[in-house]
Amino acid sequence: MKISIDINELRKKKIFVGTPMYGGMCHGMYTKASCDLATTATKYGMDVKFFYLFNESLITRARNYLVDEFLRSPYTHLMFIDSDINFNPQDVLAIASLCNEDKPIIGAPYPKKCIAWEKVRNAVDAGLGDEDPNELEKFTGDFVFNPVEGTTQIKIDEPTEVLEVGTGFVMIQREVFEKFRDEYPQFAYKPDHNRSEHFDGKRYIHAFFDTVIDNEAYAGKGSGGSDRYLSEDYMFCQWA
Repeated sequence: MKISIDINELRKKKIFVGTPMYGGMCHGMYTKASCDLATTATKYGMDVKFFYLFNESLITRARNYLVDEFLRSPYTHLMFIDSDINFNPQDVLAIASLCNEDKPIIGAPYPKKCIAWEKVRNAVDAGLGDEDPNELEKFTGDFVFNPVEGTTQIKIDEPTEVLEVGTGFVMIQREVFEKFRDEYPQFAYKPDHNRSEHFDGKRYIHAFFDTVIDNEAYAGKGSGGSDRYLSEDYMFCQWA
């Protein structure tokens, strides 16, 4: 997919890269990609800040802490990148160029942590690995997103509307969180003291990310009525 990027417009966007790092650990490819992103941002005169949250075992709480850090900053766009994601820095720039009022939440697909052996078998049966067995790696998994109902095909050269996307690699405009907070004031809560300045149990933050069962009895306002168990990222996409 080729995207024309106006670098002057891109410089107006201040990007806050938030990464939850359980155990304070990350993958080597993530580290390399982050360094490359920092170098690329410097090259183009962009304001990109990296913030890492260490040793939070509950991913829902970690994401809420990261959003709170972002909202207390002057940055305009939050870019979630998980610590096991390998990415091309140009993909971050591409997403940033597209993340505007008409696309305030935009992500890139990445594979689930499992092998879809039936897809590998089908690819083998179709002879797709006969000339180059390495081609089979393109058929090994599913991606972390769900298309909107009725989608029959997805064009890879343009953005596609989806029902849900994983937050392992996603950019969200500040205004999305502000509107969410206004729409769901009941999600304000006092975090437990975690021995840090801003999360000492004395102030409220917002639960933008939580797991829910998607029915009215459990989730109330915002429910889609599917009775699915929604992970924190899918819940956010549904409700935002």
